[in-house]
Formats: sequence, C-alpha cells, structure tokens
Amino acid sequence: MKVQTFYNQMSACQFILLLVMTFTATQSVAFELANQTKSTQGKLKPFVATYLITAMGLEGINVTNSLSVDQSNDTGQAYHFKSYSMPIGLLAFKKDETRDEQSKGLIKNGRIQPQNYNYLQIRNNKTRRNVELKFNWEAQEVTNHHVHKNSKWSMPVPHHTVDKLSYQLSLMLKLANKPDKHFSIPVADGGKLKQYQFEIIAEERVYTSLGSYRALKIQHKRYKKDKTITLWCTPELNYLPVKIIQEETGKPTFISTLISYQEGMERN
Repeated sequence: MKVQTFYNQMSACQFILLLVMTFTATQSVAFELANQTKSTQGKLKPFVATYLITAMGLEGINVTNSLSVDQSNDTGQAYHFKSYSMPIGLLAFKKDETRDEQSKGLIKNGRIQPQNYNYLQIRNNKTRRNVELKFNWEAQEVTNHHVHKNSKWSMPVPHHTVDKLSYQLSLMLKLANKPDKHFSIPVADGGKLKQYQFEIIAEERVYTSLGSYRALKIQHKRYKKDKTITLWCTPELNYLPVKIIQEETGKPTFISTLISYQEGMERN
C-alpha cells in the first residue's frame, strides 16, 4: 500500500474520530448515562485528548484535540477548539505532513455556534491546503475562502449548522442532554450542507491503556454504504470517544484509541 494512500485513509479515521466525539444512546441507555452528567448539560469543560491511529498493527498518526472555554457572558460562552495531527513511527520517515484545524465560536443555549473555522495542511514544509470558513448568522450564510487557491464563495446554512471540527462539541452537548437513539447534525462540509447521521447501539465496557470505561457504542455510516464507523464514548470523560474503529470493504481497518487525557488543561 502506498504511503500516500495509507496517510489519507488514516486522516479519514482522524476526521471520524473528531466526528464522533459525542454520540447518543439508546433512549434507555441515554437516559441512564445522561442523568449521571446533569451538571455538564449545556456546558463544556476544557480538556486535552490525544489519540493514536493504527492500521494493520502499525502506528500511523497522533491526533491531539484541545478545548479552551471562557466564562459565560450575555452573548454566550466562547470556545476555541483545536486539532493537530502528525505522522509517527515508520510513517514519519516516509511522509512529512501535519494538519492543523481550529474552530472558534460561541456556546449559546446549549448549542454550538461557530464563527470561524481554519484548516491548514503542510507537506514537506509547503502549504498543500489552507481553508477558512466564516459564519454570518444574521445572513445565515457561510463564506468559504480557499487561501491556497485564491478563491472565495458563500452558501446559505440553516441555524445550528456547525463546521467539520466543532460538530464533535455539538455531539457532546447533544449526548449530555439525552438524545434519541437516532439523530443527525448539519455540517458545512466540503462546500455542501451534509447531515451526519448516528445510531446508538448499546452500552459496553471498553479497555484502554488509561483504564476501562463504561461507554456508549454508536455506529456512524458514512456517505459510502460500504464504510462503517463504530465509536465508544464515555460519560466519565463528558462523552469523549475512547475508541473508534473504521471498516471499509477492501481497505485496512483503522483503530483510534485514546492514549492521554487531561481535563482543565489546554495545549498552546
């Protein structure tokens, strides 16, 4: 398998990992676990979480997600969510590439309202992709600026739409407020408005290098019918996913595992 293909597939798993950072529960399971986190409803706590993505037993990418939040005010609670990924192990010798995503906005009435989203991909010390999104909620539109292509355009978006990174925060809030077994989140993704669909399957115990967690098992089917993503999110960490498995016909299985977590910390 070519290194480029391997990295792209691993990055897709990373994206999914961001994507599931909060899922929902079967109505009975969601009710039980949501009751344990009443104090977190409508709120998010700062954290730093690091994941290791592997395929075929080989280490591939480290992904670190960090969230900082400010005190609430009349306009809401400001947040800054960041995700940084880089290759490690054998892949680090084959491919020099980093990806930096950031989302800034407000948390209003228990919902995420993004204002700015940035995606920067650097390969061999050169910018491969640089994208900026700006949300105008009065006009209900988002402006997409491809800096590396020097192109800019806008599209309408309904209320409660989020970006490709902050949707995981939206999921966390949704799960803490007892969601239904099936739910979706509108996301401005690749110049289109997409509905990310989720289904809560069961409650299971998951074992990691950090210990065992009682978690909700959720399934997310991507736009390709032959791709399935399974996530395990735990109320012990405010519904952060501790394990993610991506399976696709004819391709390697990718596993993302939480290897480090600190609450109340943020990465500079």
